[in-house]
Amino acid sequence: MRDEVKQYKRSRIVEEASKLFYEHGYDATSVDMLAVELGVTKPFIYSYFENKRAILEAVHEAAAHRVLGHIKTAIHAPGPPDERLQRFVELYVNENIKEQIASGVYLQEEKNLSSQAKVAVRKIEREFDKLLAGLIREGIESGLYSIQDAKMASLCISGMVRWVHRWYKPDGVLGADEIASTISEFALNMVGTKRKSRRK
Repeated sequence: MRDEVKQYKRSRIVEEASKLFYEHGYDATSVDMLAVELGVTKPFIYSYFENKRAILEAVHEAAAHRVLGHIKTAIHAPGPPDERLQRFVELYVNENIKEQIASGVYLQEEKNLSSQAKVAVRKIEREFDKLLAGLIREGIESGLYSIQDAKMASLCISGMVRWVHRWYKPDGVLGADEIASTISEFALNMVGTKRKSRRK
């Protein structure tokens, strides 16, 4: 129980810090501001994180691991490669929408990570890229896609999805599920899928 409480408090610090980093930028956000938003003291925050940068690094690592978890799920899921790719892209889009703030911080504030944290995050990103390319390669080898460069396709699909957080509006014309479905179709078109009947 004690560990669960500690993890909850740590996650609340990360959550509130993410909002401040997103709204004001990392440089303009202070630990004092974070303490006020949380209704706690600075020493309380420092009992969980060494400094402000450590909080930023926690945001990045959590975001990277979440997306890596999605592609791992897609790799091991049942069904043909194109259906698994479609499901993954839908999950990936929804991740960027659901975690809109964390996604924004992830892309905007990498420059403020320590060298060690950058290495750790990029290692996760490389694993993600490798797994996504592998899933696409399955489709190529199965004769489902017309393209040949799985690595380039994976980078293009990832790039297309990563910026959804910038333009998605909760009160927009399209809902999150509709956007995810549409972009997953774009992804299948990008790899040149040959299957006439796709999952709806």
